[in-house]
Amino acid sequence: MSDQQELATAVTLEIPRFVSATVLFQTAMAERLGISATELHGLQLVISGAATSPTGLARALGMTTGAVTRMLDRMEAQRLVERVPDPADRRRIAIRPLPDRLDDIADLYSPMARFFGDRLGRLDRRQLAALLGVMTDGRAFAEQEAARLRSGFPEKRG
Repeated sequence: MSDQQELATAVTLEIPRFVSATVLFQTAMAERLGISATELHGLQLVISGAATSPTGLARALGMTTGAVTRMLDRMEAQRLVERVPDPADRRRIAIRPLPDRLDDIADLYSPMARFFGDRLGRLDRRQLAALLGVMTDGRAFAEQEAARLRSGFPEKRG
């Protein structure tokens, strides 16, 4: 086996370990904030701007709009988010994070952010582009596979 094949195998074996450790970290973060891991995931989607409406959040989390409504009720009670009229279409509702809690959340994430900032700062432009490509493609493929699994389609072969 070539050095490149061995390295590729090592990376492939490390991915599920990394994902598992990330889930453990996110679970600990959620516990520290007094919310569920799903609520933390939703909060991160709202903070990042990836989900700005209840419907968009439901889609991103793979949940029903009714379940997201109940989740948003809990998140509002925790003073994490608020629902406001969408400025582009007042018939719609937008979700936005509450700024007073963002500092608390940022403080909890700061050690991890520093770690990744330091590690990524050691990579050159080509390495960063390759890493970004793998992560972007991996995210898209994971989303596609999650949709396939939920749809009940059989496993793809070949």
